Amino acid sequence: MFETIFASISSLLATPSQLGLLCIGALIGLFVGTLPGLNATLAIAVLLPITFKLEPGTAIGFLTTIYIGAICGGLYGAALMRIPGNASSIATTLDGYPLVQKGFPLKALGTGVLANFCGGLLGLLFLVSCAPLIAGFGLKMGPYEFVVLILIALLLVILLSQGAMVKGLLMACLGMSLSLVGIAPIDGVMRLTFGNTDLISGLAIVPVMVGLFAVAQMVREVHRGDTEVKLDFNLKGFGVTLSEVTGNLINILRSSFLGVFVGILPGLGPAAAGMLSWAVAKQSSKTPEEFGTGTVKGVWAAESANNAAAGGALFPLLTLGIPGDTVTALLIAGFMIHGLQPGPLLFVSRPDVIADIYVAFLFAVVAIFLFQLATIRVVPRLLLTPKHFLLPMMLVLTVVGAYSAENRTFDVWLMFAFGALGLILERFGFSLAILILGFILGPIFEVNLRRALTFGQGDLTPFVTRPISGTFIAVTVVAVAGILLQRYLKQRNRAKERRLADSNS
Repeated sequence: MFETIFASISSLLATPSQLGLLCIGALIGLFVGTLPGLNATLAIAVLLPITFKLEPGTAIGFLTTIYIGAICGGLYGAALMRIPGNASSIATTLDGYPLVQKGFPLKALGTGVLANFCGGLLGLLFLVSCAPLIAGFGLKMGPYEFVVLILIALLLVILLSQGAMVKGLLMACLGMSLSLVGIAPIDGVMRLTFGNTDLISGLAIVPVMVGLFAVAQMVREVHRGDTEVKLDFNLKGFGVTLSEVTGNLINILRSSFLGVFVGILPGLGPAAAGMLSWAVAKQSSKTPEEFGTGTVKGVWAAESANNAAAGGALFPLLTLGIPGDTVTALLIAGFMIHGLQPGPLLFVSRPDVIADIYVAFLFAVVAIFLFQLATIRVVPRLLLTPKHFLLPMMLVLTVVGAYSAENRTFDVWLMFAFGALGLILERFGFSLAILILGFILGPIFEVNLRRALTFGQGDLTPFVTRPISGTFIAVTVVAVAGILLQRYLKQRNRAKERRLADSNS
């Protein structure tokens, strides 16, 4: 395989037109990932027809570069304006935006760009070296394992989130409840539609996410008025020191591994990977109180995980022919257009196509890294644009993004409704990120739970007796007990310190 990969690299470097096509794909992905409401799924669906006359490896490679670019592009809006261009960058808003508000846009973007690069490379490394092994493990996971895994992800994020755990739990439940709107996935029962035909298909992710983050943030900016933004552009290089990189090596490796693992599991994707990695990084840190206030550790964790998850999402697609999300489902359509069936036999019959996909992935990671470094001192200056120019443009983009998802005016009104909801929830200290995570994971949780209960005829014991799900539960119990014990000891130590301070005074 490695000989085939080197041959593909040589062929790519010797063909300027193919190289240019991959570069265009990466930049298109970066562009749609930056704009709120647009995403890789939409871009690939629109551009899929132009790949008909391309060679199979070039065509799938071109679509892959769009996918990678879109995930990297979400960094800009998430860090600079607290408006994630796509769901994969929701976790980046937790520390990236506060870091920019402190006056360090170069540090926020520089850290995110390097994290994109490291996560992408590590995700590709896992993909090339471990694809058959890890995808085989994913194939052994049934509905019982997926139910347990989703509950674990939500539980850890709730336990490690800022503020009260009760508020985190309420947001997770609210997000999962909102995902119930529309037709039930198995028996086709109408739920919570209230006779409105626009709700039959459920609440679309784009207007919900854009409303909660983009619209709510624009209202906050209008309320703040024209405040002076002080930005530090005097940092050397791109704002990241060597000590910060070396000090976060374990964080990067851990987050990338989690990203790959979550990316392999169908339906979870980069959004869940970023939130879970951020939560684990917070728990593992010696200074967890810094998370959510603008620490680079949080940016490292979120961005390295969501880019590594892109590599993980290609595992089941290439080795088993199973799509992990909507993007990889469209990639299957690209394979079928050229008369190919992704799966184990493809590694034998067309190793050149597999190699072309790997090389396109590598090219996208490197090309986007270089482009982002070249423009890193230009993009933050958008924050210096007067708000009476910037906010109307952002409003137009959000309306277009919400409408273009399914071409429904209803989604635009839905976006504004969720913008109002986002303002209310944040006013009382509730986490919008956990709400979105619950909303994304809700349908996957429901389908797998109903399948598990159907297989077991209502028996819950397989959740514990099955080896993989039982192991997950045991590890989670130990982890949760450790988290709660650590919090209890911290609270006890603080109480002792307060008593000592009172006695000394």
